[in-house]
Amino acid sequence: KGYDKAIEWYTEAIKLDSDNAVYYANRSLAHLRQESYGYALQDAISAVKADPIYIKGYYRRAAAHMSLGKFKQALSDFEYVAKRRPQDKDAQMKFKECQKIINKQKFERAIATEKKEMSLAQMYRDLDGISIEEDYTGPKLENEKVTVKFMLELMEFYKAEKKLHRKYAYKILCDVDEYFRKQPSLVDIRVPPSQKFTICGDIHGQFFDLMNIFKINGLPSESNPYLFNGDFVDRGSFSIECIFTLFGFKLLYPDHFFLARGNHESVTMNQMYGFTGEVVAKYSSTMSDMFTQVYNWLPLCHCINDRVLVMHGGLFSQDNVSLDDFAKDRAQSSTTR
Repeated sequence: KGYDKAIEWYTEAIKLDSDNAVYYANRSLAHLRQESYGYALQDAISAVKADPIYIKGYYRRAAAHMSLGKFKQALSDFEYVAKRRPQDKDAQMKFKECQKIINKQKFERAIATEKKEMSLAQMYRDLDGISIEEDYTGPKLENEKVTVKFMLELMEFYKAEKKLHRKYAYKILCDVDEYFRKQPSLVDIRVPPSQKFTICGDIHGQFFDLMNIFKINGLPSESNPYLFNGDFVDRGSFSIECIFTLFGFKLLYPDHFFLARGNHESVTMNQMYGFTGEVVAKYSSTMSDMFTQVYNWLPLCHCINDRVLVMHGGLFSQDNVSLDDFAKDRAQSSTTR
């Protein structure tokens, strides 16, 4: 969408006028769109410094802080903007959204105990009580297991923009949760010398792009393994379809289909970029919470044949990081890592 070019042009403009708050704020927005949140924050700070009464500088700083999971700092700036722009619906919405996240975090800390977290299967014991309506024509799990037939039918069903029955959706979530709980943070993958292995980047809710990948490169199978390296959801309008397709193939081919956690597999990003709203609209808030728990158990990186290390991103805050550090427990929100 031209954000690289925008950053380049605003950088040149700043060289000509380093005291122009608008240039910094606009470059901050371009960095936000590219998810370069640290750079976005730096530019927003520069915008406020250049012009302390320039409202958009505070708004950009709030957005950058929120993207970095620094909600208290974000709330302070959003409140400042909301008070000075009471008619700005977007500013008011962001202020309330940030407040909601902070309140939720406070509530979660208040009710936290040292009890072991329950699995989704334990949380959701009433799957058998969910009935399948007679007019449901979609794919059905055979003996409560994902099969090749189920996956083929599911993808065609999704292409017609239809919704998988909630009973099967919940079942897939429960099963994939049980699976990922037993997996390490660093997953070792062995690929025979003669076998192709495909690594895919961000899908971001683009279901039909995902289908095009499978059309061009072949469906996942034991002879056609894949690794999807995070950011499966948000932004696109078909995140539900993407994630259930990916989770389904993971259950079908656990040793030949791999999923890594990206920064969008987190409650904060999901609330900001659309996945939470999509899940609630298509299913329920309960399912949204279930997704958050599953994401906390996704592996963080994969090592292929002891030679190639694959992870979604992130620079280390300290030197001498080893593979053993990757293998440490990761069951937590990505904003606290």
